[in-house]
Amino acid sequence: MSQSVSPLDAKQRVKQLLLGIQRDLGRYGELQQMLQRQHLLLATHEVDALTQHNLQQTELMKQIEQQAQQRCQHLLALGMAPNEQGMAKLIARLPAQLQHTMTGQWQQLESSLRQCQQQNDRNGRLLAGQIETLHTLLGQRQEYGQEA
Repeated sequence: MSQSVSPLDAKQRVKQLLLGIQRDLGRYGELQQMLQRQHLLLATHEVDALTQHNLQQTELMKQIEQQAQQRCQHLLALGMAPNEQGMAKLIARLPAQLQHTMTGQWQQLESSLRQCQQQNDRNGRLLAGQIETLHTLLGQRQEYGQEA
């Protein structure tokens, strides 16, 4: 650990990192459900419900972003890079039991993030297809990168 961080402070930061990962596991689970619901709302054209849903999803995304920022701050304070390599370096320096716990949870978090990104991509493709269909029905031809 960085020499500028006292052992007690370092211990508290590692604990906060682990708690943050645990919180984010729950948040990403919730986000995945929300993204699936968003897909359904997009597919069924439920505009009012989609508007309300997107407000809730935006709030959840703010919480996820805040937690990611805190994680970066803790890693920096511990003398680690605020990225995947920094987290891997930190985990490698932990006692074996904590290392095992944190590795598993970090891998779960990365997996949840990838699943959410994939669902978000599916939602984006659905929305883009709907916009293209709408333009076709309205007789508008839109070239890539041009506004209607």
